[in-house]
Amino acid sequence: MESAIYSYLAELHLDNNQPLQAIATLEKQLESLKATKYAPFLAIYHALLAKSYYLSKQIDIAEEHSSKAVAHAKNIGTSESSVTAYNILFQIAESRGEHQQALAYHREYAAADKAYLDEVKTKHLAFQLAQHQATEQKNQIKLLDDQNRLLRLEQKLSRSETENNRLFISLLTVSILLLAGMVYKSRTTQKRLKLLAEYDALTKVHNRGHFTQQALNAIDYCSKNQQAASCILFDLDKFKSINDTYGHATGDWVLKQVAQVCQAHSRKSDLFARLGGEEFCIFLPSCDVNTAAQLAEEYRKLIAAIDSAGSGFEFAISASFGVTDFSLSGTNLDKMIADSDHAMYVSKKTGRNRVTIFSDGIAEFKRNKQANSAMSSQATEARV
Repeated sequence: MESAIYSYLAELHLDNNQPLQAIATLEKQLESLKATKYAPFLAIYHALLAKSYYLSKQIDIAEEHSSKAVAHAKNIGTSESSVTAYNILFQIAESRGEHQQALAYHREYAAADKAYLDEVKTKHLAFQLAQHQATEQKNQIKLLDDQNRLLRLEQKLSRSETENNRLFISLLTVSILLLAGMVYKSRTTQKRLKLLAEYDALTKVHNRGHFTQQALNAIDYCSKNQQAASCILFDLDKFKSINDTYGHATGDWVLKQVAQVCQAHSRKSDLFARLGGEEFCIFLPSCDVNTAAQLAEEYRKLIAAIDSAGSGFEFAISASFGVTDFSLSGTNLDKMIADSDHAMYVSKKTGRNRVTIFSDGIAEFKRNKQANSAMSSQATEARV
């Protein structure tokens, strides 16, 4: 509102041929107006300043403000400010004898003036033409009136087209936003389903199905490139006792803590998964059994160092480990897991909280034990 008032006062000064008063009025408000970065009024101010400085014979400053008015007017389309600015630039160029530049400015001025021609300018032009062409006065006035009506119709049509274009753009924008929202929701759903399909919900490590697929791919890669690979299987000691004594919430806390410390310590290429219950498996590409055993020992120490106070209870946490590799179990994933399980069984039976490397003797020992157990069960059934 201030800018509108000051520009109006400046126009009154110019109408009264008082360019210096107009300059004083505009310059006082110009800096605060620049801070708003509001292009329409910046264009008006610079155009009025250009006219004022031109009238006060300060040509260079007038040219500078005219250029600024044109620059601001380009951001808002052709306006009365651009008409004034191009007219000043045209007169300056003509006064300097720069006829080519003057012609270019005059074209810009004429185009801008025609675009915003209103009824008053049309009648004024008709009056000027009547002075020079008295004989054609009536015909010219009628022609100009017809042109004026046509311009108003064109402007009305242009406004209607602009409104229709805005409506179309709005509808298109809404459609794009809706489509983007649907795509985003679909991708989010797919990502969530992928997490559910590939990761254990409790511990956030690979579940058994996804681990098996990835491990088979790793075995194929290592076999083709003649690289070693190992398998570590471990089971938490006396986990059932923890669940029974302190509750399943405490047991879940233990599983999450174990998964967290082990995953943080594993290599980027290792595949870490929860196979089920309190049993975890780590597949280590490009790693022989001795290195895997050293890593298993580090995992064992990390698990044994977990402080159970965070669960609200005090108890020991430990795990028993079994380790094997290609050289001991071949390249069959199921056999590697089974052999690691045999070695883990030995760790359990020899005191828990330790690491055992698989050997043929371990497999034979467990097969004999399973056979003896089966025979004992059959004998018991027979007695019954």
